[in-house]
Amino acid sequence: MADEATGDGKRAVLARHEFFRDLPAATLDRLALRARTATYAAGSRIISKGDEGHGLLAVLDGVVKISAVSDEGREIVLNLIGAGEVFGEIALADSEPRTADATALTACRLCVLDRRDFVPMILDDPKIAIKMLAVLAGRLRKTTQQVEDLSFEASPVRMARALFRLAEVQETLSDEKPRIVITQRSLGETVGLSRESTNRLLRDWEDRGLIDIGRAAVVILAKARLNKMLRGEAG
Repeated sequence: MADEATGDGKRAVLARHEFFRDLPAATLDRLALRARTATYAAGSRIISKGDEGHGLLAVLDGVVKISAVSDEGREIVLNLIGAGEVFGEIALADSEPRTADATALTACRLCVLDRRDFVPMILDDPKIAIKMLAVLAGRLRKTTQQVEDLSFEASPVRMARALFRLAEVQETLSDEKPRIVITQRSLGETVGLSRESTNRLLRDWEDRGLIDIGRAAVVILAKARLNKMLRGEAG
C-alpha cells in the first residue's frame, strides 16, 4: 500500500465520485482536508475480518473483492465493489470490528475517510446521512439477491450474471467484447462453484463460442447469447 499526495487534486477526485459529487462545496472541502488516498496492488489485502473498523473506503479505480472464509477454508465472495462505490460503511454506524475481508481484485486506488472525521460531517449534513442509508439499503438488496441466486438459480445463470457484473464494475460492459480480469478460482468463489466445476463450465462455453479464456481473464464473445441465459432462454 502507498499513500498518495493530497491537495486540490484530491477534492476534484471526490467531486467526481458518485457518493460525494452532489455534496455542497463546503462539505467537499472538509472531506478533502481529512481524506487520504492509497493504492493497492492486485491481490493485496485491504482489510481483514476482525480488524478495527476505522472508517469508510471509496473506490476511485479498480475492483475490490469482499469475501468471507469458512472454518474449512472455503472462501465465499460476498460482493464486488467497483469505481464510484464505497465499502466499510458498517463501521461508520457501529464502530465494531470488520465483518469481512476486502482484497484488491485488480490494482486499486482508494479514498480513505476515518470514522472520527466522517461522523461529525454526517451529523452536520443530512445529505451524507441519506447517502449512507441508500448505500446500506443497496447492499442489503444485493445480499438478498445473491442468496436467492445461490439457492435457486442454475450454475450457468449464476455464471452469466457474475460475468456481466464483473464487466460492469471493471467498466468494460459497453464494449462489444468485454474483457474481465479475474482468475477462475475467484470467479468460482463468486458464483459458489468449485474450481473444477468452474473450469468445466467455462471450457464448455469456450467450445460453444460464448467466451474466450485467457490468462487470468475472460472475454465475452457473445453478449446476446449470455443475456438469453439470464432470461431463462437457451444460450
